[in-house]
Amino acid sequence: MLRKRLVISLTLVVVLALGIITCGTIGVGAAEKKIVIGSSIITYEHPFYIDVVNGMKRVVEKAGVELLLNDPKCKLAPQVSALETYIARGVDALVVYGVDPVGVVPVVEEATAKGIPVITADMELQTDKVVTFVGSNNIEIGTKVGKWTKEYIEKNMGGKAKIAIVAWLVSVAQQQRVQGFEDQVTQLPGVEIVTTQNVEEALRENAMTVTENILTAHKDVDFIYGSNQTCCMGAVSAVEALGAEVKVVGVDIDTEMVKAIKEGKLFATVAQQPLLLGEAAMQAAMIKIKGKESLGSDFVPERITIPVLLVSKDNLDEATEKLEILAY
Repeated sequence: MLRKRLVISLTLVVVLALGIITCGTIGVGAAEKKIVIGSSIITYEHPFYIDVVNGMKRVVEKAGVELLLNDPKCKLAPQVSALETYIARGVDALVVYGVDPVGVVPVVEEATAKGIPVITADMELQTDKVVTFVGSNNIEIGTKVGKWTKEYIEKNMGGKAKIAIVAWLVSVAQQQRVQGFEDQVTQLPGVEIVTTQNVEEALRENAMTVTENILTAHKDVDFIYGSNQTCCMGAVSAVEALGAEVKVVGVDIDTEMVKAIKEGKLFATVAQQPLLLGEAAMQAAMIKIKGKESLGSDFVPERITIPVLLVSKDNLDEATEKLEILAY
């Protein structure tokens, strides 16, 4: 396990300062009814969400809370069904990583109407009937990796390059990452984005297939941008399998991506902090449930921003000291 955390944003400091859950201030006494929190993630297929769940578990285990966990495998109907089941059970709070920013709104608003606080995380929903949104700034993510790519093209490629993008375009978060990236690289007149392709369910094997098809159709592509871990590493696998001279940049970080950067297979990525995201989301839920009783306030900011970090060979050692990266 690699060590320290990035300095967290001011809004998150507010929540963590209140969320003394991990020190036992907000907990469940022996005589009290056990708190139950229901959560639905997007998919357990991605390392990012494995880390998110591990972050949530850190909080609930220390607080003595029961966590009900649903994996809808990127499908809306199973997520809605799970949330309806949690509402019928009368859970104390919901933590929702929405599969669809619109489709999950009715059941979320139903929960809120019934007095169940709803924390949203990672995928921002198109409703204001929630307590807070916990997540990274996805425009910033795309901007950071786009700026790095733009500067690389200017310095090493004479300002000219052809770029392809692979992303799970159903996700608003990934759409924003694509937007931020495009806004940067297209500032160079010599840059052409030849194609932007959807990766079904953001599965790695699908990203590999999509990338192979792109590189077959566009043999002059210089860069591939993958908007999350699976899209990015699927692209790395495709480039390696085809023996193509293509540079890959992406989003997220794990031990495999660190290794790929060291080996020159991945040129840059923007690291999120999924463990911290999961912890902050669960702490926000606990504050809404127990804050008034234990702390005298259940205040949670409307938005809790998790910071991100651009990682390349230039700062890899420093970055891995700052980030907590789990190996599986």
